[in-house]
Amino acid sequence: MKQLFFIALTVTAMGICSCSNAFINQSMQVEKMGPCTGNKPPIKMNSNINGERYEFMYCLDEDFDSKDYTITRNGDSLLVNFKTPTKQTALFKITLDIDAKPAYHHIKLGDQTIAIVPTDKF
Repeated sequence: MKQLFFIALTVTAMGICSCSNAFINQSMQVEKMGPCTGNKPPIKMNSNINGERYEFMYCLDEDFDSKDYTITRNGDSLLVNFKTPTKQTALFKITLDIDAKPAYHHIKLGDQTIAIVPTDKF
């Protein structure tokens, strides 16, 4: 009986200690570029010690504000959701800075999913 109590206590302690201080810090800058086109330029990503920066173009409501989006975590993925356009759309250049813990391995930017693959240092 003592062994069972010890195992239960150990599992509980591990669960409490494994609670991390998970976070997602983000900031977004938007720049209206003009009317939407069918072309989707590639997404640019720059990673450093402060997190990742994504630069991409996206069609959104003409009056889109940098607060009209959400970022949520789902397992090892981050989901960036934009408000569905309901009015006339415009093309926006979006610069999104993300710093998250624990690390994520996929990010979904609107309708595009990107795998995040670390590389060796040169």
